[in-house]
Amino acid sequence: MPALTADRSPGQLVAELERLIGVDWPTVWAGAPADTERRAAWCAGFGWRPLWFEAGLRVRTEQGGRLHLVSAAPGRPVPRVDHTVWSARARDTDENAHVTALAEARWDACLNALRGLLGNPSWNGAWDTPGFPELPWSGAWPGASWRADHRDPHRVCVWRFRVPQAPVFELRMTRGDTARNRPVPADARIVLACHDPDHVDSRRQERRG
Repeated sequence: MPALTADRSPGQLVAELERLIGVDWPTVWAGAPADTERRAAWCAGFGWRPLWFEAGLRVRTEQGGRLHLVSAAPGRPVPRVDHTVWSARARDTDENAHVTALAEARWDACLNALRGLLGNPSWNGAWDTPGFPELPWSGAWPGASWRADHRDPHRVCVWRFRVPQAPVFELRMTRGDTARNRPVPADARIVLACHDPDHVDSRRQERRG
């Protein structure tokens, strides 16, 4: 059986996002303080408990979820906040089809739940859908050739709003079943990402020159 490493229900995802919508996002984008005591007080203001720092601060929310405030170092700006909703890992490639089926079913349930809260996404598609959005990840955003070889990110939905400093919300599913064009045991994930809109726009301009 595949190993289930994260399993937040669609209802828990909605509850988490309901709290995130009301967050003071400019303060989040500015970054958590580097000082340990000040950082703990900063987190408490959001109802978060600091856990550890690894490529960004990890925090526990009042709803029991875990957020990753992505940043280069303590005290640096946060361009994105990630919440892993669901993840499963295959023991071998024979389980890949089963992991993919589980991921697809959970994806549909999460997307339907988010539609009830956020409405229809402004973009919704798969790795081969024209107009795939250019949203920054930890590294370079996978281009068309990468997606064609790996079919990852496998599915993406994006919600954009006109409220200043409001996050660009992204629901993303990766299958993680290909490396160097060869099948590997799947490491599938569904992640809700909250992007700093200014960072999204600046990275897009960099790519276009």
